[in-house]
Amino acid sequence: MPTATRRKAPAQYHRRLGLLAVAVAVIVIGLLVQAVRLTLVQGDRHLQVAQSRLQSTQWLPTWRGALLDRNGRVLAQDEPRWEAAVAFDAVTGQWAEDRAAASARTEMGREAWAMASPEVRAAAIAARRPAEDVALAALWTAISRATDQPSEAIATQLNEIRGRVQRMSAVVWDQQRRRHEARFGEGSLRSFKPRPIREQVGTHVIAEDLTDTQAARLEPIAAAHPELLELRYARHRTHPWRDFELELDRSTWPGPLRQDAMQQVRVHDPAASLLGTVRDDVWEEDLERRPFELGDGQVDRGGYRDVDVVGASGLERSFEDTLRGDVGLVVRDRDAGETQRDPPVGGGDVVLTIDVLLQARLEAVLDPAVGLTVSQPWHGGDLLSAGTELPASAVVLEVATGEILAMAGTPGPGALARLSDADAAALQPWLIRAAQVSAPPGSIVKPLVLAAAMGAGIIEADTVLTCRGHHFEDHPGMARCWVYRPRYGMATHGSLGAVEALARSCNCWFYELGERLGLEALSEWLASFGLGAPLDIGLTPPWEDALVEVAGARPDREIIEALRRRGEDTFEAVMLGIGQGRTAWTPLHAADAYATLARAGKRIAPTLVRGRKHTSPPPAIPIPREAVNVAIAGLRDVVEQPYGTGHHLTWPEGREPVFRTEGVAIAAKTGTAQAPPWRRDVDGDGVIAEGESVSGLEHAWVVALLGDQGDVWKYAIAVLVEYGGSGGRAAGPIADQVVRALQDTGYLAGGSP
Repeated sequence: MPTATRRKAPAQYHRRLGLLAVAVAVIVIGLLVQAVRLTLVQGDRHLQVAQSRLQSTQWLPTWRGALLDRNGRVLAQDEPRWEAAVAFDAVTGQWAEDRAAASARTEMGREAWAMASPEVRAAAIAARRPAEDVALAALWTAISRATDQPSEAIATQLNEIRGRVQRMSAVVWDQQRRRHEARFGEGSLRSFKPRPIREQVGTHVIAEDLTDTQAARLEPIAAAHPELLELRYARHRTHPWRDFELELDRSTWPGPLRQDAMQQVRVHDPAASLLGTVRDDVWEEDLERRPFELGDGQVDRGGYRDVDVVGASGLERSFEDTLRGDVGLVVRDRDAGETQRDPPVGGGDVVLTIDVLLQARLEAVLDPAVGLTVSQPWHGGDLLSAGTELPASAVVLEVATGEILAMAGTPGPGALARLSDADAAALQPWLIRAAQVSAPPGSIVKPLVLAAAMGAGIIEADTVLTCRGHHFEDHPGMARCWVYRPRYGMATHGSLGAVEALARSCNCWFYELGERLGLEALSEWLASFGLGAPLDIGLTPPWEDALVEVAGARPDREIIEALRRRGEDTFEAVMLGIGQGRTAWTPLHAADAYATLARAGKRIAPTLVRGRKHTSPPPAIPIPREAVNVAIAGLRDVVEQPYGTGHHLTWPEGREPVFRTEGVAIAAKTGTAQAPPWRRDVDGDGVIAEGESVSGLEHAWVVALLGDQGDVWKYAIAVLVEYGGSGGRAAGPIADQVVRALQDTGYLAGGSP
């Protein structure tokens, strides 16, 4: 037995020794693996962490590029200025409440405060609150005096901040509640507590664009109340042409408005809707599109951070990636005592095709205070009361380049401050009207229909057709000519050639062309001029799929087939021949189409930005030169012949030319197009109720080609007065003023000295 015991001991010893060796080996291998992981796999990251503790990094702010007009005038730019920001607790008055509570707690003592009932605490706070309110009111008074702002303006800003943050918090808290309920289930909202949003714990700008003198006045206030007032140096987006005043010669106005005097018109921020706005709050979609931190310590210096300014609308938004710059970097090495500086890179400038002086003149002409864009007795309708503000727009396009020299509309974004909610809903001042409002073209489409018919060989230059007052023989009440009405004695135009038919705007002539061409061919022809597709002038950001500009409308194949099955395609083709039916376009479409006609079918995509190239230029249109000549001859007779629809305006006291400018070649077409019902505050209660609208109104158009006498066509213009009535009467005088604006700014001969 003893011998057996001695034999087992060494075996157990070796077994235990082996287990110990295995354990040691595992530990050693683990340490080796960890060492490899820390040095080889994660070495760079740990080195960065170690270096970061020895280095401090500071990002240097950049600045946005400028927006310039075609002549280099600065329209929008970043300027370094002082700004004053106040804590949100001061805005809401919570600061005074907190100060009163702290004072009461201190005076009562910690133990007494802890033992006091809620009623006793509230009474103690209420007793001390007036003194704190006085201190807060003194702060607003000091800010008012230091910044040269009336106290009422300060109060208005405080109300706006409170309202804005309240609306934002309501939206965010609703999202928080939804996420809480989705995570914890129904019935969990009792335990939900909303988290404050950033705007509730941060500061808000109460005064910006402060001078050094104003900042110096505020400095002691900020030093005395650092928890309430922050004085900081920042860049602000400024518009140097924000308030521009010019004179309009009222002796050139149409008869009833004419005066032998000059009228001062202040244009607030010309081209504001085109330039757009910026915002100082970065949205989640901005961070997703271009994040600042890319991971692994890498950054995109042009990416977004919470403190950035972002283009919100217009060209500021569509050219955001060009305008925003790259932040700079300062790295200080505490160990080596070295500083590395990489300066910021400013954003790139964007040069627009518009001329701000021409743009300002057009906006002044369209100002309702001038009288051309409000309903007038001579407009040809009595459905709107005199003086009703009418939305309107005008665009000037350079024929040779497709560049937009001016694109104005009324009301503009600045009108929101004066419009009631109902009027704002009816007039929509937030739209870029020339590119975002489409309307039936009416008779201004007739030169294109004429060119289509001649190009298809349906008519010749000397073709004569007869107007009998209506197109369908057995239906005299349908598809009538505009003169075949009781007020004109049920007149007809008789037999006409193409040039005279265009000058007289004979509907029956173009009804016939529409039927001969057929709906499908005519729709495709108009599509070749851009009708039914957005023109992509530069207002759409490259990361967006849907274009900002509207497409207009035309019958597509699906609609045409549906009409054909119902036997209605012929009637639709007849109506399309005069620009009615299922068709609409914008003033920009109209000006672009006439410019294409002047180029004999060569299409050049219009643009708002110099040097901007389209990825796929629009194809040329095969328009015979003879068709162009006939169409242009007809358009010139519209203005030059006494029977032309754009020749004269008739007043009770007599008549006068629509275009009273001299030394300019003009080929134009007027148009009066049936408009859909206009939603208006009919009963004047400040609200547009369901069913409130005005029917039977008409849109007023004038589209024209302009040039110096004996020269090529230089510019195409389009004017639309929505719900204005007669094209010649409502839009004609505005078109005349557009011509004068081009003269006065040097684009056409014969301007004022």
